[in-house]
Amino acid sequence: MSVAATVDRTGLDRILVATDLSGRSGKAVARGLNLASKYSAHIKIVHVVDDDQPEVLVELEASRSSELLTEFVRPLAQQYGVEPEIEVIKGMASEAIRMAADAMNADLLVLGEHRRLKGRDVFTGTTVERVIRMCGRPVLVARLESDQTYRSVVAAIDFSYPSVEALRFVSRASFLGCSELVLLHAYLPLAEGFMRYANVGEDRIEDYARSLADEARTALESLVKTVPAAGLSPELVVQEGAPQEVIGEFIATRLPQLVVLGTTGNSLLKNIFIGSVANAVLRDAACDVLAYAGRRDGE
Repeated sequence: MSVAATVDRTGLDRILVATDLSGRSGKAVARGLNLASKYSAHIKIVHVVDDDQPEVLVELEASRSSELLTEFVRPLAQQYGVEPEIEVIKGMASEAIRMAADAMNADLLVLGEHRRLKGRDVFTGTTVERVIRMCGRPVLVARLESDQTYRSVVAAIDFSYPSVEALRFVSRASFLGCSELVLLHAYLPLAEGFMRYANVGEDRIEDYARSLADEARTALESLVKTVPAAGLSPELVVQEGAPQEVIGEFIATRLPQLVVLGTTGNSLLKNIFIGSVANAVLRDAACDVLAYAGRRDGE
């Protein structure tokens, strides 16, 4: 398992927060201001008005939204001692947010969680999903109150470019203040079924599964050597099972405040959907999630 090369980006200097003025995104605004205060970062808070409607309605909505946004942000900004830039922009939400992030060269985007409806998986295709997929920057989905510190962080590592870059980002940002870090890798011994079908002995099957676990742990140890741990001693966990199930159960058991992961998708659906594992974590985790879809030079 090889470790991807690093991207030449450092620090947490510019933060973009996008809010739809809902209670969900209020947590994102507060978290963004908290981080901006902690890292002395420039922060911009934007609200997007859909421009696919009559111009007069667009202007009326933009004017009212500007007033509401300022009224909402001002007391929080004073609380954290931060002077944010505030702007109402027009367009399709995901594209407008991406363009705003590019314009300020944001190091981090902060968004509120998606709307949840009982009995329906409505995450795929939401603004949050599209922003993660399109922006090529780390995106923090805020669910916790901003006064809840990131004491414990779990980084789900599959050794893909996005997952390694997500880890590098939080490393440069001192893991957003955490004191406990776990690097978690889930693996499936895919050849096990074939070996059983071929009547291979249980000892050889167990040796095969053990070799995969050993290989993964060695790769994690190598990764730790290349990514500064900001004085932390990461706990390395290698667990057999489907990644979605392993990560979900681990989060439910350990109750971290932040989960960090890269997002990859089916190559046939590249640039359409994020991966199913990331989708499930973003949908179900009862904590904040930092997701990074990755961006290579020239993309």
